[in-house]
Amino acid sequence: MISLFGKKPSKRDEARATAKAEYEEALNADVATRAGRAVVVRAGARAKAHLDKTFISGAEKADAYDTARALAIARGEDAPERPHADMYQTIKSIKGDLLVFMPVHFAEKVFRAGMQYQLTEIGAQEAIEIAQDVADMVSRELQLDQAFVALEFLREELAAEGGGEAAETPESEPEETPPPAPDLPPPRGR
Repeated sequence: MISLFGKKPSKRDEARATAKAEYEEALNADVATRAGRAVVVRAGARAKAHLDKTFISGAEKADAYDTARALAIARGEDAPERPHADMYQTIKSIKGDLLVFMPVHFAEKVFRAGMQYQLTEIGAQEAIEIAQDVADMVSRELQLDQAFVALEFLREELAAEGGGEAAETPESEPEETPPPAPDLPPPRGR
């Protein structure tokens, strides 16, 4: 492939073009066929990994941004621009590292949620809800039969902490409450 200016694109540019083309292929796949479903399922798994990595990236960049912003304010300087999500993430696959694409409007929502969570502007449950809303939108866009579960690692962390914000008790308890499932912590009382 040669660009308009006669220069060969870099390997990074080629990988990005391939990642975006694979996502677009999934958008246009015929889910009525076995091959089309396979393309969509693979894209869904990649989108899930991308979403999780984007959330983590937002959380990691939040601390650096918050520190830089505080230093700038202390010096009387303008605060730095907030970091933004990357449409491309490198994920691990059976064949090694793989570059994956997600449209920026999806990536940015999850990235912001990661930043807000890290800076304690939102709690874990709200972060999960935001990420799951995005996962639901991506899943619909990709025509997945079922939406993938976003931020399983954070859900597991909440469960390990005794439910945290993830378990809510209904306003009125039934007369007799069945025992909780063995692998789930009991709901916290209000």
